Amino acid sequence: MHVLMVDIHVKPERRDAYIAAISENAAAANLEPGCIRFDVVQNHADQDHFLLYEVYRDEDAFQAHRETEHFKRYVGATTDIYASDPMRLSGSYVYSPDA
Repeated sequence: MHVLMVDIHVKPERRDAYIAAISENAAAANLEPGCIRFDVVQNHADQDHFLLYEVYRDEDAFQAHRETEHFKRYVGATTDIYASDPMRLSGSYVYSPDA
């Protein structure tokens, strides 16, 4: 499985727009056949800080996600939203009950 974690800080005045854009993207991604899960977490202590946790069947499924219309809409909607560059980490499960 291909796992992606993205740490995101958004501009406070753009938070609601970000939540709308990422919610649409995540909901559609969770319907993709190669997506195992796509979770969006908002930090309690900093409402402008988000963590995306994405699990795909494999690298090909992740690349297919990046070609979807909903992902392209997300990218277009978030070009001026970030307070800093997102930090992306990818890896594979060492342990998961789903793996």
